[in-house]
Amino acid sequence: MMQEARRVASGLLWILVVLLGSSPQATAQAGSPDPVELLQEMSSYLESLEAFELQANVAFDDVPLPDTKVLYSGSMEVHLRRPDRLHVTYQDDLTARELWLDGSMVTVLAPTENVWAAAAAEPSIDATLSMLAADYDLSIPLEDLFVADPLTPLTANVKAERYVGLHDVNGVPCHHLIFGQETINWQVWIEAGSKPLVRKVVITYKTLPMAPQFAVVITGWNLNPTLPDSRFQPEIPDDAARIEILPAEEAQP
Repeated sequence: MMQEARRVASGLLWILVVLLGSSPQATAQAGSPDPVELLQEMSSYLESLEAFELQANVAFDDVPLPDTKVLYSGSMEVHLRRPDRLHVTYQDDLTARELWLDGSMVTVLAPTENVWAAAAAEPSIDATLSMLAADYDLSIPLEDLFVADPLTPLTANVKAERYVGLHDVNGVPCHHLIFGQETINWQVWIEAGSKPLVRKVVITYKTLPMAPQFAVVITGWNLNPTLPDSRFQPEIPDDAARIEILPAEEAQP
C-alpha cells in the first residue's frame, strides 16, 4: 500500500523503514462486505474532499541485529488543499522532516540536521509525489491517501484480499480489511458509516528479515479546515543550510 521509504545521500528522505507477514486467504467470508468495494467507497470519499487535515501516530520496526527488532514511534500532521498544496510535519525517535508544497516549489526541511532543499513542483499533488519518488526516491508516509484516486495505487499488484470484521479503532467502529501482495501484506481499518475514512494502517514486509512492520493510527481528521496560502509557505530557520537533493541514481551508495 504505502511506498517503502529508503534513505538517500541528501539526508532528506523520510526515514521510515517499512515492513510484513503471512499471506491472507483470497476468499472472503460468506456474506461479508467486499474489501475492494469498501476501498472504492473510501477512495471516492477522499477524492470528493477539496481539503483536509489529519493527525496520526506512527510506529515502525528496525532490525539492527540478527533476530532482533527495535520498535520506534513518532507522529505526523498533514494539511492538504487540492490541487497543489500540501504541508506535512513528521517526527519520530530517529529523525524529523517537514515538507511544503506551495503550488510552484516543493521544499523539505530536516530540522535535526538544520538543512533544507527545494525543487520545482509539478502542477498537482499527484504529479509532484510521483516526481519525488521517480527522481529522488523520496516518499511520504500515507501518501497514497493524498492523491486524487487512492484506489489505483492501493489495489496495484494485490493478489489476495479478505474482510476480517468490524473492529474498533479508538472508539470508532471500522471495517478491518487485509490485502496480500508479493512482498508485503497490509491491513487497513476504514470507518463504518457515511464517512469512510482510514483510521489505521499496518504494513508487514514479509520478505525482509524478522518481517518488520509499519503502523499508522490516524487520531484525527478535519474535513472542513481553514487553509490559507500561508500554511503552505516554507518556514526555514535563518541559520539552516541549503543543500541539493541528489537524484536517486546518484544517492545510491
